Amino acid sequence: MLTLFLRAVFLDLFVLLILRLTGKRQVSDLQPYDLLMTLIIADLASTAIADTDIPLLYSVVPILALYLVQQLIAKLCLKSSAMRRIICGTPQILILDGVLQEKIMRRTNYTVRDLLDNLRSKDIFDVGEVAYAILETNGSLSVLEKAAFQQPNKQELDLPPGSAALSHLLILEGKIQRSGLETLHLSRADVERMLKEHGLALKTVFFAQMNGDGDLHVQLDRSHQSRVYSFSAA
Repeated sequence: MLTLFLRAVFLDLFVLLILRLTGKRQVSDLQPYDLLMTLIIADLASTAIADTDIPLLYSVVPILALYLVQQLIAKLCLKSSAMRRIICGTPQILILDGVLQEKIMRRTNYTVRDLLDNLRSKDIFDVGEVAYAILETNGSLSVLEKAAFQQPNKQELDLPPGSAALSHLLILEGKIQRSGLETLHLSRADVERMLKEHGLALKTVFFAQMNGDGDLHVQLDRSHQSRVYSFSAA
């Protein structure tokens, strides 16, 4: 009994250390691959705790190996957007301007009932009020309401409804993101020209996104103190 107790304490502390090293996140925030690794680690630890005939190293070594592989993949995802798409996938638009995207919903196995349930959990009971509903790579649903229905309600304030503008990623770590360019109908030359007009260089930009109204948000890299700029591209 004492051996079981000590093995359980040791493996509990060891798994806690490994999970802390991977980053403190809730289960709902984990990517599918990260969740799978967490479940495998838990299974390896529980097996060694329950069976004293299994040497502790038979659990410790595989858990360490899984941790190292997970860290390697995380680093590759940070360095390569293509690798991130392969491992994590890409966000999918399920509702666009109040219209259900049937083809995408079929591809992602996302039913209408699931979508309506998630909208109601966000206090949205009418699909027509939604400008964008996006299925994130971790399975959560992000919703942007149409401007007229955003709080405070612009209709109640007697203000023009305006537009609900979704922001698109243009630059990440000094690299142009083609998907953002195509969505906003821009070219690489257009982006470089906008940056040059404000005295900025592409290689110094850590993150930049533009919404449908042409408002550009730019953050420089750490060597430039992560300075932030916001300006209109019009």
